[in-house]
Amino acid sequence: MNQPGKQLLSRRSLLWSAPLAMAGAAATLGPRAAASAAAAATADKSVAAGCVAPELLGQGAFQYHANRFWGLLDRKRYPVADCHGICEDRDGRIVMLTNDTHNNLIAYTHAGQFRAAWEKRFPAAHGLDIVEHGDEERYWITDHDRQLVSICTPDGRELRVIGADAVKQKYADIGRYHPTNSATLPDGQCYVSDGYGSSYVHHFDPDGRYISSFGGEGDAPEQLRTPHAVWIDTRSGKPLLLVCDRSHDMLKWFSLAGEFLRMVAVPGLQPSNVAAFSGRYSDHLAVCGLNGMVLIMDGSDRVISCVGGEPPEYRDGKLQPLSVYNYTFIHPHDVYVDKAGALYVVQWASNQTYPIKLELLQSLVG
Repeated sequence: MNQPGKQLLSRRSLLWSAPLAMAGAAATLGPRAAASAAAAATADKSVAAGCVAPELLGQGAFQYHANRFWGLLDRKRYPVADCHGICEDRDGRIVMLTNDTHNNLIAYTHAGQFRAAWEKRFPAAHGLDIVEHGDEERYWITDHDRQLVSICTPDGRELRVIGADAVKQKYADIGRYHPTNSATLPDGQCYVSDGYGSSYVHHFDPDGRYISSFGGEGDAPEQLRTPHAVWIDTRSGKPLLLVCDRSHDMLKWFSLAGEFLRMVAVPGLQPSNVAAFSGRYSDHLAVCGLNGMVLIMDGSDRVISCVGGEPPEYRDGKLQPLSVYNYTFIHPHDVYVDKAGALYVVQWASNQTYPIKLELLQSLVG
């Protein structure tokens, strides 16, 4: 996987620090909102028990306690390498994708209890999407080294593959094709981002036949550099394609025909994937980035909470460069939002960590 363009300091856990050590670290890391500072500095009962209360991350209505140990398993039985994708199936299981071929897929309950582990075919497993198909589900798994998207049944039976042959007409050197993610329309059309290759987004018909491409490497608004993920954005009522343009620190929207529409800068994030909220916050997005943060954006594309970072700041309507707070995360790679507004985060190049769950101080349900 490509290295992120900006290096983070070594992650330092403050979970088990004494109160004075916590206060000193907080002073070093800079000011926080009053509620966050109070939560980090007090936690009297927890300190008396020998540990500090869970970290409080984010701002406003979207403040979270981080549960670093939510998905922890026996590494000998269920090892992970990089954890690249996470979503929920129709049975309410939280399903995580790792590139460890002992078990590419691991399923949990919402409480973090292990349910199942399966799949061994994807050494560079990178993108996961679970798609409704009639009365069944389909798992769309992207492997950037095998240069394919595999469409499987939940039990692992492969139904078809969209491989390098499908796009070879677009490449002088097909070795430059390394897909990272896919997005699917209800009629079966799909989009595949060549995030680690030539920075195209490819459009396919319901049978996996090539239609067209857009993007390509460059710095013009309609061009991309590391289109890491693609996502069908239906919040406006008209489906659009949202692209995480990681190396440009941009979110970019295109029509389904590939026409560039608009972009939003997220400086310092390196956006890697997005997920939607539901219910009364269904116009909100969670956007995770390799630089150690998850942003909450409202329906006007404004960042209202920076989970794992300092509070977002706007000057003259422009979002200022984002900065990490406390290094709860190392390299967030994907995020899922459940109905209660909790976040589930998986990470790349992060000491083979299992998913982290972030629980809202107050549920958004209702």
